[in-house]
Amino acid sequence: MITHGIDVSKFQGTINWQRVKENVDFAIIRCGFGQDKPSQDDPYFKRNADECTRLNIPFGVYLYSYATNEQEALGEARHVLRLIKDYKMAYPIYYDLEDNNTTGKQSNEVIANIAKTFADELEKNNYYVGMYASLYWWRTKLTSPIFNRYTRWIAYYGNQLNFDGEYDMWQYSSTGSIPGITSMVDLNYCYKDFPEIIRNAGLNNFNNQTETNQYQVGDHVRFQYVFLTSESTNPLRPYRQTGIITRIVPNARNPYLIGQDDGWVNDQVIEGKVTLLSNSDYQGNSLVDALNEIGVDSSFENRRRLAMLNGITSYQGTNYQNTLLLNLLKEGQLVS
Repeated sequence: MITHGIDVSKFQGTINWQRVKENVDFAIIRCGFGQDKPSQDDPYFKRNADECTRLNIPFGVYLYSYATNEQEALGEARHVLRLIKDYKMAYPIYYDLEDNNTTGKQSNEVIANIAKTFADELEKNNYYVGMYASLYWWRTKLTSPIFNRYTRWIAYYGNQLNFDGEYDMWQYSSTGSIPGITSMVDLNYCYKDFPEIIRNAGLNNFNNQTETNQYQVGDHVRFQYVFLTSESTNPLRPYRQTGIITRIVPNARNPYLIGQDDGWVNDQVIEGKVTLLSNSDYQGNSLVDALNEIGVDSSFENRRRLAMLNGITSYQGTNYQNTLLLNLLKEGQLVS
C-alpha cells in the first residue's frame, strides 16, 4: 500500500485544508523548532492541526532539531510534548535531523545519543517516534544501530531512492503543487499503514479503551442531522429526524448507525431519546380528542411537529394524515 502526503510548516502560510483533503492521504505538520519556548513554536501549527482534526485528515508532526547534546534533545522532546498533548495523530512524531551548523557538527555517536534521548522521552509518554533526514545524512551521520529502532523518513529528490536499509516514507519532492496551498510544498510517499498500527497500539493519544457513549444500541433517538459515514464531517438534513441506534463504532467521529442504513449520528447532533406517546384505550376517530385525553398539546403547530417527527412531511391536518398519527398513538408508537 502506498499513500501520498505532504509536510507543511509556516512557509506554506494559511492553507485551505478543505481543498487539500481532496488531494492527499495524510499530512506531517511542523510543530516547532529547537527548545521548549513559545517563540520557537511554528505559528501555524495549531491552525494546521485543528483543521486536520476537524476534517479528519490523518496527520503526524515533526520538530526541527538544533540539539548538540542530550540535554538539548530532552528540551526539544518536551517542546513537542507540550504542543501535541491535545491531538490524536495517526502518523509518527518525527525528529528532523538536518541542521549542519549544530547537530551536524557532532560526532555520529553524539547524534545517536541525541536521537535516542528525544525518542525515549516521547516513547515513555506513549508516542510513536520516527527519524527524518536527507539520504546523505542517513548514509554518513545516522549510522548507529540505534536508528534501526525507529521508522525512517528519507528526503531525496531523485527518480529512485537507493537506500540499503529499511524506510517507511520517502520525501521525493520539495517543489510540489497542491490545490489549497499557494506555495510549493514537499511531497511524500508512505509505505506503511501507520493509522492502523498507531490506533491499534493505543499510541499518539489514541487509547484502546472504548470511549464512553451516551447512547446504546436499541435507543430510539431524535437528531438534527445525519452523516453518510462514521467518519464523515459533512452534516446532512435527514428525511426523518428520529430512529433507532442499531450499531456503535467505538471512537468514531459519528459512532451511532441509525436503522439499517439511515445515516450516522454523534452525541452533538442527537437531541435526546425519543418519547413514545400512547392512548391505546381511545376508541374514537379524532386525533385532537385522543391527544387531549392524555394531556398532550393538540394545537395545529404541535400536530405538525409530531407529524414531522414521525416521518409525515408537509402536514396540512388532512383526515389521512391525522389517521396515520392516530393509529400510531393507539399503538403506543407516536414519537414525541
